[in-house]
Amino acid sequence: MRRFPLVAALAALTLAGCAPGPYERTAEALGLPGAAVSAGPAEVRVVGGGHVFAFAPGKRPARVDGTLYHLNRAAGREGLDAADVALLRQAVVAPPPAKPRLTVMVDAGHGGRDRGCAAGGAWESAITLDVAREVRRLLEARGHRVLMTRTEEGQTLALPERVARAAGAPIDAFVSIHVNSAANPEANGAEVYTLPAPGCDGTAADARAWPAPLAGQAHLAQATRLALAVQRALTALPGGPADRGVRHAHFLVLRDVPAPAILVETGFLTNAGDAARLTSPAGRRALAAAIAEGVASLAGGAG
Repeated sequence: MRRFPLVAALAALTLAGCAPGPYERTAEALGLPGAAVSAGPAEVRVVGGGHVFAFAPGKRPARVDGTLYHLNRAAGREGLDAADVALLRQAVVAPPPAKPRLTVMVDAGHGGRDRGCAAGGAWESAITLDVAREVRRLLEARGHRVLMTRTEEGQTLALPERVARAAGAPIDAFVSIHVNSAANPEANGAEVYTLPAPGCDGTAADARAWPAPLAGQAHLAQATRLALAVQRALTALPGGPADRGVRHAHFLVLRDVPAPAILVETGFLTNAGDAARLTSPAGRRALAAAIAEGVASLAGGAG
């Protein structure tokens, strides 16, 4: 009779040893069985298949292969939300579809009567058009087809018109280029937006989920792959912008464009460091080169 407590204890230890620990099920769901999982109170790391995922329990900011990525829902103690698992598996772990020649629509934000934000005599609409033209040149040099929503600084184009142009031609990606501003001059860095997953909130504190499925959500995996690639390339620039991460918002051009769509905030015109890059021809060329590099990665290495 005295052996029963010991036998029970050994059985419990055996079962505990066989049961999946925190995030091991998430690693398998991500398509990374056998990945190394280290789970601490402040950070969980899943390493396998050439990828490194780092999550903070109870928080949305995470790291995907070193790039800041805001989850659709905060990480749990035992694993990620199903929406994030499914999206990251398709966008990061699964191989990209191979398509050697892409058709990309580049959208230079603002223009015409809407000149966007300004600082020191520089206007967002002129900066975004210059960057967009250089992105077009670089992608075309790689053999891709590029369409533009606007091509002139004096051209006024409402958001629904931009969506209509994107919907009017089969495209593999829609890239909207913008410049940020803030009341705080210390705010700096680049960020790339995608739609949230269905039923999820945006990353802003007051950004609530939309009740109905949105056209752009059908292409969210490719949009997430694109956003991560562009953000990674932007923040890898020598002396480049700080990493504000891939974020989520229900912007019209993300909601209604029937293709993988991202919105790129290239930096803050109200920050001295970012403004120096944005108002410099060389700085704008560097930003365009990073955006083009990220977009070309959708070709599965063929770009």
